[in-house]
Amino acid sequence: RANPYPLYAELRKTPVVPDETGPYLVSTYWEVQELLHDPRVSSDVRNLNPEAAALLGQEEDPNLPPTFLRLDPPEHDRLRDLAMRPFGPPHTPRRVSEMRGELAGIVTHLIDGFRDRDHIDLVDSFAYPFPVTVICRLLGVPREDEPRFHVWADTLAAGLDPVQGTPEEREAQLRNVRRARADLAAYLAGLIEERRRAPRDDMLSAMAADHGPDGRLSPLEMVSTAALLLIAGHETTVNLITNGMLTLLRNPDLL
Repeated sequence: RANPYPLYAELRKTPVVPDETGPYLVSTYWEVQELLHDPRVSSDVRNLNPEAAALLGQEEDPNLPPTFLRLDPPEHDRLRDLAMRPFGPPHTPRRVSEMRGELAGIVTHLIDGFRDRDHIDLVDSFAYPFPVTVICRLLGVPREDEPRFHVWADTLAAGLDPVQGTPEEREAQLRNVRRARADLAAYLAGLIEERRRAPRDDMLSAMAADHGPDGRLSPLEMVSTAALLLIAGHETTVNLITNGMLTLLRNPDLL
């Protein structure tokens, strides 16, 4: 992609930019903060009009309903609380801490692979494989299935951007997003059913078996939550590691 930062700088000169199709682009910190805390503003994608939903690639999908990130309270709070129960404190306080030795071993293994190399691609050699391996281990997704869900994750991540191009190109992109959603949903539903029949020490098994005070996740909610954790659990960390290293290389005085 082209360098987006000059455009971002221009957008910040006019904090609110209306789009001819209806949505508004808000680009400065204080305005965004105010909107996020304004009860009149909804996170629920089901409140979008059909035109805006199509433009943003957020049409209602029976295979993969909205995650708690795209819902308002009280649904947001209920789903988030249920998703966090098997993830860590207070309900599962030792899940991550007990993995520290395993995580250190993954890091050591990846770094050991650098020894005989003059240079590396940070993304391919470390920033991507590390968080993918970790989130697969946490969720209970087979690491060897990465080539399959990597394609779906990339397609869905690209689908978060507004759909651009000719009408034919936009429709093709939306078809790809719908197909990726359906394929990922079917894959995760199969894994969840396997864990329900034969539980393991992972989050999919815990979510499938959990009966907390707030009830339990429905089958579709479980699939949607698992998809969110799988994709957000590695995509954001890849970007964090990569951009962090780039910042250090550009500012060596910070090292």
